[in-house]
Amino acid sequence: MNFSISSLATWIFIIFFITPSFGQENIDKIIESIEKYNQAYPYEKVYLHTDKPHYILNDTIWIKAYGLIETGKDDLEKTPSVPLYVELIQDRVVPYVSRIVLKLENGLGQGDIVLPRGLRPGVYTLRAYTEWMKNFGEEAFFEKNIWVGELGDGWEFINQNPKLNLSFFPEGGYLVEGIESKVGFKATNAIGKGADVLGYILNSKMDTILRFESEHLGMGAFNFTPVPNESYEIRAKSAEQGWTRFSFSEIQKSGYILKIDPLFGKAESKVSIIKHPSAKPKSLHLIGQSKGKVVFRKDLDADKPENSFILDQEDFFPGLVTFTLMDEETHLLAERLVYFLPFAQASGKFRTEKTDYSPKEMVRMDIEVLDEFGMPIVGDFSVSVTDAYQVMHLENSQNIVSYLQLSSELKGEIEQPFYYFNPENPNAEKYLDNLLLTQGWRRFSWENLAKLNELPTYNFESGLTLNGRVSKLNNKPVEEVHKLTMLVNHWYGDPLVYEGETDKSGNFTFLGMDYQDTVGIFLQAYIEKEKASGKKSEVKRNEVEIFDPEIPKPKMASLIGLPQGDQFLDYDDYIVTVKEARNLMEQFVLNKEIELGEVTVRGRRSDQIPDTRTIQYNDKPELSMLVNEDYHASYQNVYQLIRGRFPGVNVYGDVFDMMNPPAILMRGGLISGPASGRPAVGGAAIFIDGSPATPQLAATIPVAEIERVDILRSLAKSAVYGSQGAGGVVNILTKRGNPNRDFSEVDILGNATLVTQGYAPIREFYVPPMVPDISAPIAIDFRSTLFWLSFVESDLRGKLYLEFPLSEGRSEVRVTLEGLSRRGEPVYTTHTFNVK
Repeated sequence: MNFSISSLATWIFIIFFITPSFGQENIDKIIESIEKYNQAYPYEKVYLHTDKPHYILNDTIWIKAYGLIETGKDDLEKTPSVPLYVELIQDRVVPYVSRIVLKLENGLGQGDIVLPRGLRPGVYTLRAYTEWMKNFGEEAFFEKNIWVGELGDGWEFINQNPKLNLSFFPEGGYLVEGIESKVGFKATNAIGKGADVLGYILNSKMDTILRFESEHLGMGAFNFTPVPNESYEIRAKSAEQGWTRFSFSEIQKSGYILKIDPLFGKAESKVSIIKHPSAKPKSLHLIGQSKGKVVFRKDLDADKPENSFILDQEDFFPGLVTFTLMDEETHLLAERLVYFLPFAQASGKFRTEKTDYSPKEMVRMDIEVLDEFGMPIVGDFSVSVTDAYQVMHLENSQNIVSYLQLSSELKGEIEQPFYYFNPENPNAEKYLDNLLLTQGWRRFSWENLAKLNELPTYNFESGLTLNGRVSKLNNKPVEEVHKLTMLVNHWYGDPLVYEGETDKSGNFTFLGMDYQDTVGIFLQAYIEKEKASGKKSEVKRNEVEIFDPEIPKPKMASLIGLPQGDQFLDYDDYIVTVKEARNLMEQFVLNKEIELGEVTVRGRRSDQIPDTRTIQYNDKPELSMLVNEDYHASYQNVYQLIRGRFPGVNVYGDVFDMMNPPAILMRGGLISGPASGRPAVGGAAIFIDGSPATPQLAATIPVAEIERVDILRSLAKSAVYGSQGAGGVVNILTKRGNPNRDFSEVDILGNATLVTQGYAPIREFYVPPMVPDISAPIAIDFRSTLFWLSFVESDLRGKLYLEFPLSEGRSEVRVTLEGLSRRGEPVYTTHTFNVK
């Protein structure tokens, strides 16, 4: 592990010699600062469970999101973030292919991405992040690289460049003359995958000092003692590249060596700190950090040439621990990353009613989720059931356990990350330690302590956010606070109204909003001026700008986690059958389409769709008013619009009061509504597009959205509405409610408009019926995803239950369960069975 003592010492100096904490020892100060930093900047993680790791064209990606935050407590907590931004990105291409916003509730969310038609086959990146995660850079984002294309076609990621990369990582950070050290090394090819390597260390006389060879995915380790005043170089080769010269690690004249052997004994680790004779520290201290808090501290004997002791791994929670060696001035002398108890994880027991299944049968299954001690786990999970002959799950690929416990803590992508958590791999712990020797640590950086004097740039979002600015017509800043009214038009109910105000410079932010799917936003900014008569008027001589959301730039997708070569050779006959069935379905659809030659059509539009909004009075109101653009800027709502405009129709009350709107009185009847202070008797009934509505709702409709206002004043006309129409009827016809409206030419009017994206609507995974309808079109069922369940909870016994139908395929079925226990512990377990 490489780090710069000079740069880190500078940051430590800033923290401890500029801040006023002089009453404590330096080591106490740094521990206190670490804890303060983790409280001020808690680390947030998100993970996406998808139904499968790769997709065909025109497929759907089903997603379950899990969000956690480390606050320094023993148990991880569900993230307070609500919007989670999920993007499907093609290599460095802007804009993204698709983008949705998932709504996290108690750290959990769900959604799906329908792959656009015309998408070309290739490697795509599924990226997820919250606003808070931007404080830690793009390396904190969740990323998953997927292949989109035909089964097996184009999977040949051939490495045309034979370049071999080889790096060395001394344990603790440095080699020191005369002291034996463990050195990790990692060899990769041009696309970043591990490459088997053989090499030699040569001295200045070109004598061979040591031979080394990689053990797993291009990684390995060896012990080496540098001789004083000697230099070394490396000769190494791989299967793709011949003998090549490489530089070796830097060797220091003096310093410290931090050795940790996590395999010293059963659940025991040996720690040794060795110092060069020329090093004369006044004191030495070793601290350990894990999951956002300091979990270990030991003061060492600075006079001894070597300090050694044994750590009981049972004293630590399973996971990564970073040990840092410091002197009395808190200089960072050495650092080492260790993983304790990688096999301490949950398991699952799967039970079915039958041992053998046939195509199209119904499967009933229960799953019992247990911790490492065999105790039941209560938690939230998602389940994917796939056709294992169509869906290739790479061995030891990423899952919720390997991501939250390992990959999210380290720099760079890890190849086969779950290998290190599988107890069936006899060398898993040894190879995991080699991995940690060669990977940098990203969970915490000492430079981060300087942020304690700053506020976070990005905050947790409790809902959707909209930012903007109000300026003068000449684009100069305004000089006073402006009031804001925002209307959000969506397709799931009545419009949403938000009110607020700017700061003195015109900047504004709407926080915590909640709307779904694509919406149109209409925003007005104004100041109130009092006339000589005492009445208030709204002045809107300004420009309003709504800022585009800040979207981080994409980066090049990694090929490390993707397969190489055709992985479906064993199932060629079956894959051919699946492709033929899909082609047959596509041809069936095409045959139902008729392509016309070029024709020219002249004539009038065919009969319009009947407008049922006015069917009660046959579209023949007694009084009516068309609302054109001349009224848009002068009137705020329908009450102000119709006041004094119709004979025999009186509006009583404050037309600008949206909470207690005015009452409408016809034919000398009693005043109704909130303005009267008594129950409605004889007042006009309010309808919007022919449906009963409250006066408050009518007051929120912008005049620009009103197409026409119809009045039924006489009892003869309004009687068709029964007792509701006893006091007359006001029917507000909106543009959106017109069934013959041409929406392609509609612009949202106002000071500022925006079409934006709310939370992704939640759809159910479609499961075809066991017996198809006889009138249904042809259907051949070769689904690759047989079943997807986003939300399922285990009971107090750790059990959950599934029921799903099989497809027509005779293949292997794979059931994958991922999720979190109530304590925030990740759970991953799988089961397979055959369909004969």
